[in-house]
Amino acid sequence: MEKWYTKSMYKQNKGMTIEECLQAADETKELILKADAAKEIPKVLSAHFNNAPVSLLIADTFTYEAIGEKVQSILENENIAVKPYIFPGKPTLHADYDYVKTIISALSAIPDYKNRIPLAIGGGTINDLVKRAAFELEIPYICVPTASSVDGYTANGASLLGDGFKQVFPCSAPKAVVADTEVLAKAPAYLSSSGFGDLASKVIAGTDWIIADKASLLKAPGAEALDEKAWSMTQPGLLDVLDKSINAVKGDKEAIKILFGALAVTGFAMQYFKNSRPVSGAEHAFSHIWEMENLSVDGVPVTHGHKVAIGTLAATAFTEIFFADSKGPPAIPKSFKRPSKEERETEVSLAFEGSSAQKSAVATALKKYMEEDQAKKINELFYDTWKEIRDCIMERLLPYSELKSLLERGGCPIKPEDINLVRSKVIATARKAQMVRVRYGVLDIAWNIGTFEGILSRMEDSAIYLH
Repeated sequence: MEKWYTKSMYKQNKGMTIEECLQAADETKELILKADAAKEIPKVLSAHFNNAPVSLLIADTFTYEAIGEKVQSILENENIAVKPYIFPGKPTLHADYDYVKTIISALSAIPDYKNRIPLAIGGGTINDLVKRAAFELEIPYICVPTASSVDGYTANGASLLGDGFKQVFPCSAPKAVVADTEVLAKAPAYLSSSGFGDLASKVIAGTDWIIADKASLLKAPGAEALDEKAWSMTQPGLLDVLDKSINAVKGDKEAIKILFGALAVTGFAMQYFKNSRPVSGAEHAFSHIWEMENLSVDGVPVTHGHKVAIGTLAATAFTEIFFADSKGPPAIPKSFKRPSKEERETEVSLAFEGSSAQKSAVATALKKYMEEDQAKKINELFYDTWKEIRDCIMERLLPYSELKSLLERGGCPIKPEDINLVRSKVIATARKAQMVRVRYGVLDIAWNIGTFEGILSRMEDSAIYLH
């Protein structure tokens, strides 16, 4: 059998600088992260776009006011004509594929649009919409972020709702990112705390990848082998970066700069690895379910990072329980019987009954379904090497109580009620979360072994988790 990474690998592995991570990425050519960064846009156009003219400056009313108007003035002073396309600030723009079509229509109506550069001015939603639109039109674009709110700015993919199903649409990352730290510092505090929540989720992304790496030895669906460079980009020093960016929610400029840089690095890791495995695990599967449900508080959509924060707490609780015993996973109930493929199809169909995502959820769950023989071999592998893998997981996992304190200090929601959920709903979301991604992790090994429902019961009975 192939050599599997040992605990010492995680101790000895060194992290990479932001410059090294940018070099490892193959789509983004420049990241400018400093005060008055917008002044550098004409130089960026010259250096990376052969002085191509700008087509549209795409923003909403809030982000146009934050920096879009300034960018337009800078470009016009350099005799670079630019036309703004402004979405309403209210109601909040959704990351829905239908808006990609709107942007494509606006861009393609411009003469010679193939030789022009669109600018995405705003947060993660605008960036993802423009990213996908530019990809479909086969043109590069520049990202000008207005908040340290998500890890997707530099990712080569766009997280969008398509036909009611939250999914990552393939597309190229921005060719350049121009982030003005003065603007980032003035963003609403909840956006900075959202970015902090997204960054904290990388702890679970790491532990889930350890699990997937083990399962990849027997080719479990969605179980990618660990890549040392991608790991080096995202995991070493993660807790240190979280500590140094804890005051981003307070508008601390240095903390916000560190936070944005760390979030940018996660995108570079996705560019290098060609998918989001290095930075996304079970916690994001929780958030995807809530994004399909348009979760909001008082009519205001809950940010991606705040949903991820609660998802990270839930996934951490699940992981702690699964790996609690050094002798092996939780006991399997005598009544457990692994469902057949047909029974699984029915189960998933019922779980998403009435949802526009039903068909996609069923298809995804069936892609990751394993027949009895393969599932048995993978389960035996985990039983046979339990101490080894448990040691690796527990070394990386931030204990639930510490994670909760960290998120609270970073301004993130820590109770289900903070994002208009109830505790039982968060725990029950694990069932759907396990169904919607072909990405092996703790939810999958627990489901395959037969301990899934027992873990949820222990979460429900706990006086610690999600209170």
